[in-house]
Amino acid sequence: MFEPFHAVINNVSGTIQKYETELDRPVIGVMPAYFPMELIEAAGGYAVQLWGNNLPIEKADAHLQSYCCSVARSVMELEMRDAAPMVKAYAFTSLCDTLINLREIYRRVFTKPTLELSIPITRTRQARHNYLASVVKSVTEGLEKITGNKISAESLSNAAKLYGRTRELQRRLYRIRREQPGIVKNHDFYTMLKAGFFLPADVYNRMLEDLLQDLAGRAVETNRRPKLLISGMVFDPLEIYKIFDEIDACVVDDDFANGWRSVSKGELNTTNLVEGITDFLFKPAPCCCIYNPDNDRHPYLLDKARGSGADGVLFWYIKFCEPDAFDRPQLMKHLKDTGIPVAFIDLELTMTNFDAVQTRISAFCEMLESG
Repeated sequence: MFEPFHAVINNVSGTIQKYETELDRPVIGVMPAYFPMELIEAAGGYAVQLWGNNLPIEKADAHLQSYCCSVARSVMELEMRDAAPMVKAYAFTSLCDTLINLREIYRRVFTKPTLELSIPITRTRQARHNYLASVVKSVTEGLEKITGNKISAESLSNAAKLYGRTRELQRRLYRIRREQPGIVKNHDFYTMLKAGFFLPADVYNRMLEDLLQDLAGRAVETNRRPKLLISGMVFDPLEIYKIFDEIDACVVDDDFANGWRSVSKGELNTTNLVEGITDFLFKPAPCCCIYNPDNDRHPYLLDKARGSGADGVLFWYIKFCEPDAFDRPQLMKHLKDTGIPVAFIDLELTMTNFDAVQTRISAFCEMLESG
């Protein structure tokens, strides 16, 4: 039942080229994170999400330091190799200093248009609204120029329903996984999520609906296995989930920026687009990259760990991600102080040897089983 999703991941370029031809829409690459893809859909574009890749870094180091995260370096490598000719423009957010600088590098080095949804760093809702009003206007006008189409109230509403449906279906799969640990292999689950980065939303929605129907009659063994909640920015590299499957450990929930933090977002309010995007960015799940002191990550992650029934929390750290690195120590301490076992692994998207990671994951799971 997961073969169609694996087929997408095994041929990302072919998938994008296929639907670019069928849709006759410009492909717009969406950088991390939280850019409302509804805007691209409403403007007549084809949004694909770029959360990094496993290409060896050979050319990107000419523009990005080796201590930049592998997400930024690998997407830069993709363009430097001219390996994404189907992408006609890029959409950025101001999620971190590296991504802000990356957009400026793209503007200087490449000829493809770029957009930036700058996320305000301010405490009050009114200040966010005032700032985003001009930002949203700039982004929508930029998208209209790239696609040659005007964004209408109708196209916005349809796009909001389309992507709202996507996240609703994904939330149902998250709930099934929490309630029936082991019903889906870990590698299959995250392959399913990642496939959605590259597919048109309507195609992806139909695949999710078929998957949910198949899972409805599927039984799951109730044998004891360690249950984990994973927290981090990016759920790659996918190869690591094969380790969890081999040792019979279940990821029952996550707090990934491209996982639950994105999936948890409701349907975009297009009646008042600025208000809708404000809520979309800042709610419901808090993120280490977005300043929102009214939505503290400490109680949020504790409640999530308890609610998922996880035996422990594994922090999934992509090296040199500064916002995540600053957040992790205090979050780990908070969970430890409440009696929840924690561990962390540090990773790079370009890594090819997972022996050390396997040892660390196995040791943590053995500790959970013995406890």
